[in-house]
Amino acid sequence: MDFRLLIKVQGALMVVLGALICIPGLFSIFNGGPYTLHLMWTTLLCVVIGLSLWLMFREYEQELNGRTGFAVVAFSWIVASTLGSLPYYVTGTLPSFVDALFEAASGFTGTGASVFSDLHAIDKSILLWRSMTQWLGGLGIIVFFIAILPTLGLTFGQLFRVESTGPQKDKLSPRVKETAKKLWWIYTALTLLLIIILRALGMTGFEAVNHALTTLSTGGFSTHNQGIAGFNSPAMEYVLALFMILGSISFALHYRLLVRGEKNVLFASELKFYLLAIALGCALLTSLIWQVEISSFESAFRAALFTTSCMISSTGFTNYDYASWGLAAQFLILLFMIMGGMSGSTAGGVKAIRVLLAVKHVIRELSRAIHPTAVLTIKIDKHSLSENLVNALWGFFLLYLGCFVSLTFFLLYQGFDFISAISVTASMFSNIGPAMGAHGPYDNYALLNHLTKMVLSFSMIVGRLEFYTILILFTAMYWKK
Repeated sequence: MDFRLLIKVQGALMVVLGALICIPGLFSIFNGGPYTLHLMWTTLLCVVIGLSLWLMFREYEQELNGRTGFAVVAFSWIVASTLGSLPYYVTGTLPSFVDALFEAASGFTGTGASVFSDLHAIDKSILLWRSMTQWLGGLGIIVFFIAILPTLGLTFGQLFRVESTGPQKDKLSPRVKETAKKLWWIYTALTLLLIIILRALGMTGFEAVNHALTTLSTGGFSTHNQGIAGFNSPAMEYVLALFMILGSISFALHYRLLVRGEKNVLFASELKFYLLAIALGCALLTSLIWQVEISSFESAFRAALFTTSCMISSTGFTNYDYASWGLAAQFLILLFMIMGGMSGSTAGGVKAIRVLLAVKHVIRELSRAIHPTAVLTIKIDKHSLSENLVNALWGFFLLYLGCFVSLTFFLLYQGFDFISAISVTASMFSNIGPAMGAHGPYDNYALLNHLTKMVLSFSMIVGRLEFYTILILFTAMYWKK
């Protein structure tokens, strides 16, 4: 691994993230908040340290190999989470650094798990930073990094592929930097559109900005203790459900439709499968909760649509107490949590494309049982997939299962009940936040011990980077020359 290149990139990242901390600092000035100096000094500290590391190796240029690429992406998320914790810690908003790190890791990974018990008691500048972390991490720290910085003498294609989610890496343009810029322009435009709509629906400017940032990023942080329920607006629920789904659809498809005008992307296999899953899930959930607590069909449908959108997109907004809907509804919600959104989106989970491939693989094996000599291939959008990709699919599922069992066992050892342990594991790896049992939609993670919070913080990052990028650093083969 090239340590000089790793330090150079992390230094540049520190400068960028440090500079971004001044945004809530400037907001604090105009809002008359008490933390202006704290945030400005934090900005200065991060920029000075980051600039020093970058200048140390500014003349060093080297081709970025695969091994170093994994380290750059993994450490970028760890460094971002560490720096992101500083506004919470230096202002005293969270006096425990472990709590601050947990909140920051939850923000950047779009998990939405929180240690805050009373959001109304938190200064608005800190709430703004909290929402910003989710928006910045939505498309990926590295994608953001590529979009705004000069090349630094690096080939960014490897980083782009390592951080991108899902098994299909859609090559949008020959120049990775231009691709990253266009993705962020689409992401920003959708965010601005949602701000305007939420403002028109009655949110204040501050509330609209924060909820738009955390909706498109499918993060789920809110400025209200009751989440979206605090607004008591059916119109907002429908709008937020739509934009959560948009955020969980591959931004490669957004790009191809909005920039290239390729209308055929509307018939992409993964998109059709994903929308079908949402429709079926919403219909099943509506039937399960109708007449349980919600009297009218429209109210039941809205609750089902919002909850389905929240969970399958891994946004995790709190609006309904799904713990009261019965075990069948909770099991269905757990399936939404595990599946997640589309590859190349801001959503977490194992991704719709992997579930679709698994279904197609099972169908193929059933066909082989009937026709043993037939040559059968798995196709996605009329393209035959290689056996290597199919094997990688099952390798991912086995790794996911191994990590799922390990984290669940750890939580059970820490005293969690079975339902809480299973659902919190799914929530962390799928970057959702709310779980079930003791950590349901209106609970938080404040009372957990420091070891558990550190393990869950690490699990959020592992889930966001889809396991391989982080776990490969712990293998002996990675460190062999």
